[in-house]
Order: sequence, then C-alpha cells, then structure tokens
Amino acid sequence: MAVRVSRSGVRRYSAAGTALGAVVLALGIGGLAYSAGKSGGGHERAPRAFVPEFNVVEVPVPERPVPVGAMLRDAPLRLEKYPEHQLPRGVVREMAAVRERVALVALPAGLPIVNENIGSLDEASNPILGHILPGMRAMTVRVDATTSVEGWVRGGSIVDVLLVEKGKTSVVAEKVKVISAERSLSPLDGGSGPTVPSTVTLLVTQEQCLAINTAVPLGKISFALRSSRDIDSWRDTKFSPDDLSPSIGGAKIEGMVSVGSGSDERRFALVNGAWLPAESVPDGFLLKNRSE
Repeated sequence: MAVRVSRSGVRRYSAAGTALGAVVLALGIGGLAYSAGKSGGGHERAPRAFVPEFNVVEVPVPERPVPVGAMLRDAPLRLEKYPEHQLPRGVVREMAAVRERVALVALPAGLPIVNENIGSLDEASNPILGHILPGMRAMTVRVDATTSVEGWVRGGSIVDVLLVEKGKTSVVAEKVKVISAERSLSPLDGGSGPTVPSTVTLLVTQEQCLAINTAVPLGKISFALRSSRDIDSWRDTKFSPDDLSPSIGGAKIEGMVSVGSGSDERRFALVNGAWLPAESVPDGFLLKNRSE
C-alpha cells in the first residue's frame, strides 16, 4: 500500500494502494471465516439425516368398534395405510378375507385386524374351538373329587395324567393343560371355593390323546396338579408295590432285629432268609429286641 506524506503532515493514500488494501482485507476476512469453520467451536454444520423410505401397504380396519360375535360383513370397514414393518404378525391384508368371518373378541376401531381375533361361525358359537391350536386335540375324561384334586383342577390348570392299576401307577402324559371343567372355561374365582367337576376337557398332543384313551380302560385315570412354572419331568414314571418295600442293595427286606443295647447294640435285617448286618432301620419297620 503506497503512503505519501505532504508537507502538512497529512497522510494520503493513492487509489492503487486503496484497491490493493481492500483485496488484502477481503482475503484476510475470508481466511478467518474458513479457519473458524475448520476449528468448529461447536458451530459445525450437522450432516443431513438419512430418512429411509418404508413400504406402505393398505389393510382393512373397522370404522367403529366391532362387538364379540358380530359378522364382519355387517361392520363398516375401510382401507388404512400402514408402514409394512409396523404391522403385527398375522394381520389381515385382504378385505375379502374378513367379510365372512366373525369377531371372536371385541375389535377396536381404526386398528388392523389379526387373524387370531376372527373366526368362523362355529368358533363363535363354540368357544372351545378357539383354544385348540393347530396339531393339538381336545379330549374329555371323567373325574371325581380325588382325581380332580378336590376340584382345584379348573380351566387353565396344568396337570400330569396318571394311570392307577392294581399292580402299578404310571405317568401317561405330562404338562397337560385343562381347557374346561364341567363345561366352564373360567379359572377358579379367588373369592369362592372349588366345586368338584364330573368331567374335564384336556388340550393334548395327538400322541397324548392316544395314550390317555388307551389307558382309560386299563385302570383309573388320576391327575397330579402342578405349577405352571414347573418344567421338570418325573424322575420315575412307573411305581409298583415292590418299590414300596425297603431293600438292601436291591434285595427285599423281610424283617429287622436289634441285638444288645447302648453302644453294644447291633442290627440285623432278614434278606432272602438270611440275617445280614444293617446300619439303619428302613421306614415302615419296628425293631424287636432280643438278648444275645
């Protein structure tokens, strides 16, 4: 930048110097702005968010609430757009698929219809059909106060099915769900005691259905009520009268005797006609004392 000093001491700038100074000043400001942008200082421009495009589909929804048992052909329906990834599993996609169906539960307005909540006229008039899953079966057996655990076996209970014969008791089926008791699907009311049903309907697999029906004419069917949180199986699935008798090394004990007293007392068990030393007395035996 050119500077001239007059005799009066006043500085004067030439036009060329002024233009050059403006250029330098502009470059300086631009450099400062660039460096400020690079250093950030919390003022960096945020990157643009990527918004994915979702596939949108139309599904039928009721325009107003649909009560239980109502035919959907009598209910006003409309097509509503929903992102496909937000639809629940089993949602009805076609309007024609629901026209001849019946509401098994109350359907709210404006929400997609799920296949599990609609059914045929038979399912609406026979509520037990809605509890039978594909591949499963429902069967009914007679019970009394003993076999139904004093009536505590009700709809929703989990039981093990036992076959009681003269010579043994066997586990026929485990973890079986009770659908209804005396034609009632309701569980026990906490405010009242149980009533003893005469029949119960069980939800069983095909194999369990065959096993229980085969066991019925062989003896008496009984239930063992179990917790719904219990997932373990029976350690022994069969029990006979021989299992009730104590044994030593698998041999049946026929009698017990104690000889002496105090620290000199010795115990013997009668096994297969021979007296063998025994350290303890099995349950169900009374010792007979005799002197040496």
